[in-house]
Amino acid sequence: LITTPTGVLPIEDLRIGDLVETLDHGPQPIRYIVDGSFRAAGDFAPIRFEAGSIGNDQPLEVSPQHRMLISGWKAELFYEQASILVAAKHLVNGHSVRQVFSGTVRYIHLLFDRHEIIFGQGVPSESYFPGHARNIAEAATENELYSFFPELRDMPPADQRTARSVVRGKEAALLSSR
Repeated sequence: LITTPTGVLPIEDLRIGDLVETLDHGPQPIRYIVDGSFRAAGDFAPIRFEAGSIGNDQPLEVSPQHRMLISGWKAELFYEQASILVAAKHLVNGHSVRQVFSGTVRYIHLLFDRHEIIFGQGVPSESYFPGHARNIAEAATENELYSFFPELRDMPPADQRTARSVVRGKEAALLSSR
């Protein structure tokens, strides 16, 4: 469920041009939608946030690379920022946040003119950010994404800055510690 100016709507019902509420820039039109189904295995197995684990009132599943907005004392203490973005896979703690390796999963990504913070099930997280593969360490991830969504190669470039600083890998372990 995605927050829009007219209320909360299933992501499956959204179309290019529809407005979505963003944290920083108010309602913004969707420029592109990437939609695909995959076997929930390997790098495509979703990360499941149990109800209450990240401010959600029901379970939430996202792709492992999908970055969640983390705010609060840990972001301020460890990173000297009010909020940061962290890939869901780095928030896995084995109990309330875990990777699910069964069945199939459908991922729907929304692209805007710039990287945005949007609300899915009331939880702030990133919109799709095609610029993340400009980092060589993530080029393999982007190539894998292109193999499933070749149309992304032909998309016009969006603003290439992330909406917040991104915390990677081992640095993110501080956030999932108790």
